[in-house]
This record gives sequence, structure tokens and C-alpha cells, in this order.
Amino acid sequence: MPDPRVLAAQYGVAIELADLGDWGTTRLIAEYDPSGPTIRVNERVLPTGSSCIVREHLERAVAHELYHHREAIGEVPAIADRGAREAAADAYADALLNGTA
Repeated sequence: MPDPRVLAAQYGVAIELADLGDWGTTRLIAEYDPSGPTIRVNERVLPTGSSCIVREHLERAVAHELYHHREAIGEVPAIADRGAREAAADAYADALLNGTA
């Protein structure tokens, strides 16, 4: 399985842990900032438990946000519908983490 953190580095995307604030009932896991470019993983929602669980959470968050980076640089077409765009990012993360991307 490719390591999304290594792939982010190859794309020149920084990864940070950050407090992304209170989103009410919405659970914000991570965000992509094209001006860095930077992926910020929300430290408020990091799971507790083994280091393996934390690593898996980080890898999934980074893989998902890498899809948005790929959109930003024109590597994949931009999707106007937010729900469809997030579903595509989830599908990319699944494929990347399963070694089929």
C-alpha cells in the first residue's frame, strides 16, 4: 500500500496537525489549503488508542485530501457538486489505501 504521506511529499503538499475549531454537528476531519499547498488534519478528532489506529486515521485523511489537491492542479476534473466531490475523494482514498489507485 502506498503511504499517502509520501505521496503528499512527492506532490509538495505539507501535512500539519491543527485545531480546526468547532463545527457543531459536522465532524471536520481534515482540510486542503491550496495556498500552501497544505493538508491540515484536525487534531480535535484524532482517535485514541493504538498508534496503528491513529496512523490509519491520518493516512485516510491525507489520502482523501490528496484528491482535492489533484483537483486543484488539474490532474482530475473538478466536480461542481459538493456531495459528489466528497464521494470521489472518499473513493480515491479507498483505492489509494487498497493499492488500486
